[in-house]
Amino acid sequence: MPNSQENSARSNGVIFGGAVGIAVCLVLVFWPYQKSVSGETDIITVEFSADGKKLLGGTRGGEAYLWNLGTEMPGSGYKLKSSNEDVPSSFNALALAPKGEFVLSTGAKLSLINTGSAKDPPMIWAPDCAFGGAAVSPDGSHISSMSSEERLLVWTLGISDKPRDLGRADAGVYGATAFSPDGRRIASAGHILRMVDVESGGRLWARPRDNYVFLTVAFRPDGKTIATGSQDTSIRLWNAETGEEIAILRGHQAYVDAIAFSPDGEKIVSWARDGQLFLWDLSLAKTRHRFLGKTKGGAAFSPNGRWVASGGPSKLVQLWDASNGEKAGEFSADARSMHTTGGSTDKKHEK
Repeated sequence: MPNSQENSARSNGVIFGGAVGIAVCLVLVFWPYQKSVSGETDIITVEFSADGKKLLGGTRGGEAYLWNLGTEMPGSGYKLKSSNEDVPSSFNALALAPKGEFVLSTGAKLSLINTGSAKDPPMIWAPDCAFGGAAVSPDGSHISSMSSEERLLVWTLGISDKPRDLGRADAGVYGATAFSPDGRRIASAGHILRMVDVESGGRLWARPRDNYVFLTVAFRPDGKTIATGSQDTSIRLWNAETGEEIAILRGHQAYVDAIAFSPDGEKIVSWARDGQLFLWDLSLAKTRHRFLGKTKGGAAFSPNGRWVASGGPSKLVQLWDASNGEKAGEFSADARSMHTTGGSTDKKHEK
C-alpha cells in the first residue's frame, strides 16, 4: 500500500504535468499571433515627393516602402531600411523629403532614412522620448516633430544636429505638423491649433478646441489657408494669417486622420477612420464631396494634380483619377506592374 510520500509525489507529478500541458497549449494557441498582427501589411499612410518621382507608403506593421515613379506611374517598389534598425518598428508618422532623398520616421525614436541617395541625410540628435507629427519643409532644410514630452521640435539640417524647442505641443505624438509653402511657418495640430514662426519660434496665433483634438493639418498651396481634420469628424478651413475659421465641411462619420490639398488648391482629399475616402470640390459655390472608396489609410495628391492615392490591404496603394473620381488602379510593393480597373461606382454627395 503506497505511503503518504508516494501519494504526495504522484500528486505533485500530476500537477506539474498538467501545468506543462496547459503551458504548451497556450503557446500553440497564441504563438501565431505573436508572429503577426491582423492588417500589419496594410498601407496606412501615403505621400508623394514634391518632384513627383517617388511615392512613400507605410504599413501598420511599421515597414516603409518607396516607389520610383515613371512617366506613366508606377515604377518599381522597394522596402526601406534604417541604418540603425534591423527590424521594422511601428511609427507614428512618416514624411518624405521634397526630392525623395530621405524619409523622416517618428515613433519610439526619430530617424532619417536614406532612400538610396548617394548622399546620406545629416546626422541629428533627438531627446530620449517618443515622437509623432513628422514634417519636412518644402526645401528640405528643416524637419519638425512633436514629442511625447509635448514639445514642438524643429531641426535645421546641416546647420545643427540638435533641435530647437518652439513651444508646447499638447497632443504629443498624436498631433500633426505642417510647414507653410514658403517654409517660414509651422502649423501644429492637437488640442490647440497653433501657428508658429520657424525663424523666431514665436507663436503667431492659437485656436483651442474644448473636447476634440485636431488630428491632421495641411496648407493650401498658396499658403493663405489651412485645413484640419478632427475627432469631431469635421474638416475645417482656417485663415492661415489670422487663425479665423472660414468654413466647416461635414460628411465624414469618423475621426478625420488625413487631408491633402490639390496643387491648384481647388480640391481636398480626406480619409477617416471608418475607411471612407472623400474628394471635396472647393471651387463650387456649394462645396461637394464625392465618395471614392474604402481604404486602409492616408490621402495624397500627386504633384501634377492628376492622381489621388490612398493605402490598401497587403502592401497595396490605390489610385483614383482626380478629375472624375474614378478608380484608376492599384499597385503593390511586391509587384512592379500596375493593375488598372474599369468604371467607378462613385457617388456624389452635396453639402
